[in-house]
Amino acid sequence: MRAFLHGTVVGLLAMGFWACAPLQTSLFMREAQQAMEEAKAQQAPSRSPYAWTKAELYLEKAKEKNGRSQYEQAMEYSKKAKHWALSAQNEAMSAPKEFP
Repeated sequence: MRAFLHGTVVGLLAMGFWACAPLQTSLFMREAQQAMEEAKAQQAPSRSPYAWTKAELYLEKAKEKNGRSQYEQAMEYSKKAKHWALSAQNEAMSAPKEFP
């Protein structure tokens, strides 16, 4: 009986750790998407095209890796996407305003 309980506990813990990676990846990807939405609101695509494009490409790659269950790589790409989205937002906010 004790061996059965031990095996059950170990199995449940293993399943719990496996489930963490997809959840963590989803959180990182959502943070990156939010940063991109905020950057877009600051007109980052036109005011900071380099950083904006890098953020877009990293987020696209994160989604691709997540779809292939490569969660660690997806998390890393999500972190990079968020970094570049925040950079794009900062650059867009500090860029001189264009007058019509």
